[in-house]
Amino acid sequence: MAATALTQGQQPQPDVLSKFGVKQNGVHSESDSYSTQVIKTVTSEQYIDKVWRIASKVLTRQDPPDLYPHYTYPGLSYYAWNDSTFWTSGFFPGMVWLLYERSLRPSAVSIPSKNLLEAARKWQIEMAKEQFKTDNHDLGFMIMPSFARDFDLTGNKKSLEIVIQTARSLASRFNPTTGVIRSWPGARTKEYDLNDTERDFVVVIDSMMNLELLYYAAKHSNDTSLADIATQHATTTLANHVRQNWSTYHVVNYDAKQKGVIRNRLTNQGYDHESSWARGQAWALYGYASVYQYTRDPKFLDAAINLAEYFLSRVDTSNGVDSIVYWDFDAPRPGVWDVSAATCAASGMLLLQELAPERCNYVSRVLPILDTVCRRATGHGDALLDRSTANAHVHSLHQLAEHGVVYADYYFLEAGNRLLNMKQ
Repeated sequence: MAATALTQGQQPQPDVLSKFGVKQNGVHSESDSYSTQVIKTVTSEQYIDKVWRIASKVLTRQDPPDLYPHYTYPGLSYYAWNDSTFWTSGFFPGMVWLLYERSLRPSAVSIPSKNLLEAARKWQIEMAKEQFKTDNHDLGFMIMPSFARDFDLTGNKKSLEIVIQTARSLASRFNPTTGVIRSWPGARTKEYDLNDTERDFVVVIDSMMNLELLYYAAKHSNDTSLADIATQHATTTLANHVRQNWSTYHVVNYDAKQKGVIRNRLTNQGYDHESSWARGQAWALYGYASVYQYTRDPKFLDAAINLAEYFLSRVDTSNGVDSIVYWDFDAPRPGVWDVSAATCAASGMLLLQELAPERCNYVSRVLPILDTVCRRATGHGDALLDRSTANAHVHSLHQLAEHGVVYADYYFLEAGNRLLNMKQ
């Protein structure tokens, strides 16, 4: 079913790259024109203006917003919004911070930096109370995109304090018996029900993206226990979520009472229990790149590279023009796309190249994916991009496919910032 994983450093076949003028050594034969054009498109004003059209509204309000963009329904142009307790709530404030970060470059953004900074600070105000939340593992998604950037870019110590407290809240979900942080209280589809409160301990591959919160807080607080928990979670996940071919399981259900015992390996949002859910693979490669960033442990770098190589090996280039990321790499074709998997993976691979340029060159391999996203999935409503898929699992209680979603937009902007850094 799944393709064999690529070995370290192995490149896609020449015919896959040739249509983009990319040589096997990663050098583009028309690199100046092609790379410049894709980067120019990814970072263009059309996307900036869309974000600012919504974000700027807070400048004329006395009270901060308490609802946050989540997704657009297929065929509709406007966002559905959620409150600060929802896992996607931190992405739109993070998008405003990404534009502020970009505005610090000469001529990168036409909006004044002071306006972006004011808006970014206002968008994150209501998110601060989530620092004490202990019933959700997605605290990294909710807090890091805004409060960590606030500290990094402005030195705001109040934002750092929020990050540190949030990390302690996340650490409270760690179980020494399982060696991992609990993701969900349970999991249910039309096919299974994992809600035995005494035994079921559900962990999803998405959890790898929340470990940076722990490492970041540990670095800035000298609380090494936070980093220790993150590393234990990453190590256990590497052993139990990652298959021999470097594809990943979405859900692993541990036995909360018996050390080292796994009750189930399943999917909740992918095609099949043994298939490769594309966004899960993106979470994994990005997550392990982040773990390596803080630990510098070679095993995590190897994991990130192999996970990335598997992802790239499954990108569909069969029409000779596009580089398409389908919702699940093993789902029947034609199928629905997942642009959120494409943008998250793109940003994660660019981070990986920043961290280990001697081991990998992902720019030339990411650009065709982003090029396809821009040409084929630019949104016509509130969302920057369409054609993401939250969940198309046949047994899911809630299916939603081919729509806009805020985290696809966030990682798209983040990838753009990374490309600008590399170009400089």
